[in-house]
Parts: sequence; structure tokens; C-alpha cells
Amino acid sequence: MSKRFSTLDTTRLLFDHPKILFRLIERMDRNETRYIRESDLVAEVMEYTRNLGKPDRERVRLAVNTDNLFRTGLVIDIMKDEGERRLVFQDSLINLMRACNASLYQELTDARLRGHLVTLRDVRNRLETSSFSEADSDYTELRDDLNERVSQLIGLLRQNVLRMQTISAQLAEMSGDASRVPDKYLAFRQNLFEQIVTLYDRHIKPTMMFLNPDTRLPDGSNLFETLESMVSLLEKNDEQSLADQLFRSSISLNALHKPIQAVAQEVEHFLRKTRRGMAQYNAMEHFYGKLRSLKDDTETLSLRRKWLEGGDFARRVGFLVGLRAQQRPKHYAFGESASYYQLLFSELNLRLADLIRTAEVPVLEEVEGSGRHPRVDVQRINQLYQWLETLELRPTQDLVQELHGRLENFIPGYRFPDLLAALNRLVNSPPKGMQVITTNRFRTLKQTPETEQFVYRKRRLLDDISKTETEADNV
Repeated sequence: MSKRFSTLDTTRLLFDHPKILFRLIERMDRNETRYIRESDLVAEVMEYTRNLGKPDRERVRLAVNTDNLFRTGLVIDIMKDEGERRLVFQDSLINLMRACNASLYQELTDARLRGHLVTLRDVRNRLETSSFSEADSDYTELRDDLNERVSQLIGLLRQNVLRMQTISAQLAEMSGDASRVPDKYLAFRQNLFEQIVTLYDRHIKPTMMFLNPDTRLPDGSNLFETLESMVSLLEKNDEQSLADQLFRSSISLNALHKPIQAVAQEVEHFLRKTRRGMAQYNAMEHFYGKLRSLKDDTETLSLRRKWLEGGDFARRVGFLVGLRAQQRPKHYAFGESASYYQLLFSELNLRLADLIRTAEVPVLEEVEGSGRHPRVDVQRINQLYQWLETLELRPTQDLVQELHGRLENFIPGYRFPDLLAALNRLVNSPPKGMQVITTNRFRTLKQTPETEQFVYRKRRLLDDISKTETEADNV
């Protein structure tokens, strides 16, 4: 008598070695069939168990034998056609295996979505003639059937959303040849375009229309109109608890429209990519997949695996070397103190005043000569001094930097000698009520697009009160 396994033991072995059914389901989806050929099952089991130890190899081969699978009820039917045996597995087993592998989630087609909608319409029609009595077994069965079908629809749509959100990896796989065979790029792009259009037309677009509350269907109400009519019926017949539950389900279904729309935009953006863009996209998805695999290793039952073990990944990937030595970008944020906003508004007022005085800005004539001993025209200097007499200045910690910004933005033909002349004027004749303090700290200014540099001693422009307090602090 041969060794037999119970349904529990057989199922446990299938989940201990999930790659067998994963590959068979992939082949089943690729062939668009609802069965698995026995020859494919035997070949897959023999290939998978080749590297296993003898006890495990014999155990798996006995458990995944056709007779054992049929006896335990995991295979519900065996069909003979064209000289081969075809195995039909339990839908619950196939769906559970799909739930363990996001890449096996099936995209919902227009036919499947319409089938769910027609079923919900039938439930609504039966609900219109129902007694709404707990003593009526037909009503209780109808209520349970409604809950089951709505929950099943939400589950399928959520799986569909998760499957579509992993479409980036699928697009990267489809575009892998773009970077390797540039000579065949045009033919490759045509093939890729056809595949993506099929994916969009058969799966993404029908799902978007199904989850759009504004969709108008020629054969009747859409999904949300059907649910709303059932909610109204339940509320009229004092079934408030079930009505609230159905209303929350409709909200959950409505929320699924946004991620599907984001996937559609990603597909549309991908179709506009060039060959170089596809290569870059593929490279990013490749390394992202590596990081995801490292993250998946932390999602095991071991409580010690909490952190990504990315040392080897960082050494093999060149662009991560030395990343810690780089300073993080400094973000700009508004301050919280009153003095900060006073300084900000003061700067805005000065800039506005300069803009208003644009008509008074002197047109300084260009002069020849550059370097350390430029020839500066006297009339040019006088015009600059006249403009400085009307210039509004506020206390600053760097007068040279402040003057450079004001002159560069508003004086045509501005040069560093103009800055020296303006600075000399303010040092010798500071604005009324203000003092210029010279420090021993040096700064450097660069004037674009030229390569001239100006090394200067930092000067502060302070109020008389501020200067007195500064001197008192230094004492």
C-alpha cells in the first residue's frame, strides 16, 4: 500500500514549496486556461525536486501526485482531451496562492467586472420584492449573499489595485531589451506599444470606468447607483445596520478609483519615453527590485531581522559609495520669531522702493580699462553719488554684500570699481543716524558672467544705539 497524505499535510507541503504552483499558475495565466496539464505538473515537480534531499524529494513527489491531489480534494476534476489529462484545482487554493504572490494577481477584465455588476443588480431586484423579515429564510439568505458578493468584489478590486501598482516592474521587464539591442529599438517599441495598449484597454480602462461614479451604461445602472438604491431600500425598511455597512463599502470602492488613475497616468507617461529614458527607467527599477528583496527579508517571523542588510548592495552599487560623506541639502524654512518677519518685510520694502525709483537710476557710461587700476570717469562717479544720496539702507552685518546686491540689480553697466566708490562714500559719509564698523573678517565676491573676484574686509552698518551696545559688550 502506497503512502497517503491528508488534505492538511498535502496543503502544508504545497505551501512549504510554493514555487511549484507559482510556476504552474503563471503558465496557466499565460495560456489563458483554467486548468493545468498533468504533463506540466509532472515536469515541474521533477525539475523542482532535483536539488532536494532524498527524504524531501520523495515526500514532495508523493504529495503532489495526481492521484493524491484528487483524493484530497485539491483537484476537483480531471478532464481528458486531445490525448492529455487536464487538472482543475480548487479555486480557493489557486486564489490563496495568488494572495501569496502579488505578481500572480489577475487583472480584472471588462467581462468579469460586468459579471459582478449584473450579479449585484440581480440582488437589488430580489431585494425590492423581499419581506425584510428576520423570520423569512429567503431574506436572510439574500442578505448574506449580498454581504458576501460585496466583500468579494472589494477584495478582488484591492488585489487588482495592488497588482497594477507593481506595473512598474512589469514595464521594466518589458523594456529590458531597449538598452541591450538599440538597433532593434523601433521594432521593440512597436511590440511594447501593442502590449501596453492591450494591458490598458483590457484591464486598466475597464476598471477605471467600473469605479467611476459618473459612468453611464446603456444596459442599466452603474455600480454606485446600484449600491445607492440598495442602501435606500434598506433604510426605508429599518435595516439601518446593513445600510450603513453597504454605504461604507461604497465609500471604499470609490476610494479605489484614485490609485487606478495614477497607474493609468504612469502607463501613459511610459509610452512617451525615448530609448535612453527606457534604459534609465529599467536601471532604476532593477535596483529598486534589489532593495525590495532586502526589505522582504526583514518581513519574516524572525524578530532579529529588523534592518536592511545592505552592506553588500552598497559595495556593489557604485553610486552609493561615499554617500554618507555628503552633506544633506539644507532646506529653507520661515522663521518663527517676530524679528525674522520684521527683517523680511524690511527687505521687501527696500526692494519695492528700488523698483519705484527705477526711473531715477542713472545710466552710467561704460569706461575702458579693467584690473587693479581702472580709469573711472568723474561724471560716472558723480552720478553714482547722487543716486546713493536717495538710497534707503537698513542695519546690516555685511554692508559690502548689501551694496553689491543693490547695485548689481539696479545699476546698468555695474562694475566692481563702482562698488568701491559707493563703499568709500558711505564709510566717509554714512547715512544719518548710522555708523559703519570695520571688522577683521574677509569675504569674497564674484561677478558673473565675468571671472573677477573682489576680496574685501567685512563692514557692518549699525544704528548709533546698536554701535553703543556693541562697544559696551566688547568692553
